[in-house]
Amino acid sequence: MTKLQNKFLMKEQTIRSTTWGHHFIFLNCLLAILTGFTYVYCSPGTESFISFSYLLVTWLGQISFLSFLAFLIFFFPLTFIGNFKVYRIISIIAAVLLHCLLLVDAKLFLSLKVHLSWSVVSLMIRDLTFNTGLNFNFMYIAIPLVIFLELIFARLATREIYKSEVRNNYFPAIVMTLVTACFITSHGIYIWADAANYEKITNLRSVFPAHYPMTAKSFLTTHGWIENITAKTDGTSTSNIAYPLTEIKFEEKDIQKNVITIFVNGLSYSDLDADTTPNLIKLKMDNLSFENHFLPYDDLYNNLFASWFGLPIQYEQIFTSHSVENISNDVMQKEEYLIRGFTSAINGSEGSKLSKMTGMKNNKLKNLSSDTVLLNEAADFIGKNAEHRMAVTLSLNSLLNMNSAESHKRHLKLLDSQLGKFISRLEEIGITDRTMVIISSSLGNKFIGGASVYSKKKQRVPFIIINPDSENKGVSKKILTSSFDINPTIAVEILGVTTPCVNYGIGDNVLALEQRDYIPTTQGNNLLLISQDAVTIYKRNGKVVTTTEEEIRPARANLENLIRAMRDFNRFKK
Repeated sequence: MTKLQNKFLMKEQTIRSTTWGHHFIFLNCLLAILTGFTYVYCSPGTESFISFSYLLVTWLGQISFLSFLAFLIFFFPLTFIGNFKVYRIISIIAAVLLHCLLLVDAKLFLSLKVHLSWSVVSLMIRDLTFNTGLNFNFMYIAIPLVIFLELIFARLATREIYKSEVRNNYFPAIVMTLVTACFITSHGIYIWADAANYEKITNLRSVFPAHYPMTAKSFLTTHGWIENITAKTDGTSTSNIAYPLTEIKFEEKDIQKNVITIFVNGLSYSDLDADTTPNLIKLKMDNLSFENHFLPYDDLYNNLFASWFGLPIQYEQIFTSHSVENISNDVMQKEEYLIRGFTSAINGSEGSKLSKMTGMKNNKLKNLSSDTVLLNEAADFIGKNAEHRMAVTLSLNSLLNMNSAESHKRHLKLLDSQLGKFISRLEEIGITDRTMVIISSSLGNKFIGGASVYSKKKQRVPFIIINPDSENKGVSKKILTSSFDINPTIAVEILGVTTPCVNYGIGDNVLALEQRDYIPTTQGNNLLLISQDAVTIYKRNGKVVTTTEEEIRPARANLENLIRAMRDFNRFKK
């Protein structure tokens, strides 16, 4: 008899817990939807009525779906505890924790446009003080408020289970029907947008947490209407990337400009002095000079790829294997520019590699025996084609073949003199009034030592822009710049590209750049953030160190900077 009573009591407790849980999760769903409006508030701009409607139905559908999922996975199984009081206590605690996770995720998306993931959580666990560059002080108010609301919800749910016998309440059923319809409609709209390539909707894909809308391709594959080709890809297909992110638009300039880019490879900023490089010093003093220009890599070809495409080396293999054109090259071909490259002192195989890294066809790239011959041939080519629009790239490599610091300095003095004569010839030809000349380097002085991982002294190189229209004559800027900025600068200033730079590179137009906190790059498995004062290194094992030319010291991860850098690197990956 006692066993029968206990069994009956447990069944009654389970039924009561289930009924209470339905009311409790419904109230929490409404609270989650209210919190989830944060994602709508800070989502990318919706330029059409249908994209705005999609955002609203996805907000209601996705947040309510997550609430239902929480109930199904966690709250419902707990009803079989068979103790109504214990179930309520555990449910209140769980609800508070889940709402706190939602608040943290909303804060991350509001600040960084990312959601909670394992990598983000692991960083927070290592950084227990939350000293990560984000301000979570609002949680001191939010947590007590959430606890207070959960206690009210628990009381209302308890009162409701006793009222349910005497009156019918259709409001929850109406709300749940509405949000279910929103969930289905959201996925239906996205399938259409994906099939029609309607970017105003597909760009909203990552707004909400744990949101993985079905695409037209996956929908058709699931139902057997198209063959599943995902398993057949080898990982190098251009379908793995989205480059550029949007259609490139440009406006023709009133005056068509030429661009001549000169890379004096093997030259670091510290090599400049009045005795050795008087011509470069004069060009620096008379024109626009960027004093904190850093190379992202310690390899000539990697830096040339970064300059040519404005992208990190992670994209090199897929771009070179599929002959992907960089944005500037593509626009120049449409505008009928003469595109030529001149390089010196490299063998045949290296010349082929250079062609791949720059995306320049072999028939447009001339390999010459020395810098002297290169400068003369380049000047002759420019003189013969002075009436055409042209983009000429010079890669001077003789400094890389020097065997000692003394011979490097002697040859640099000779090269500086030849560069001065080359600029004078450009003036004689009469194209300097419509030509931007960029002088920099794609590899620092190999005789400069320094930090083992990244030597700022070695990797800091000159960056001089001779721009006839510029008001910045004789101006030196201290802002951080890198090789990633060269392609966007050419695209905007020479070609009139109006599409924002973030859609085709991780750099920016330096003529419009104000300041940045760091330059992101990689070395092996390490992520590097190059700032004005030091280099912060995020290692694969989770350790973080800050290096200068004098010392290496442990540092604390700045979550905001780290996530932004990772987003920059992965911006063009699908």
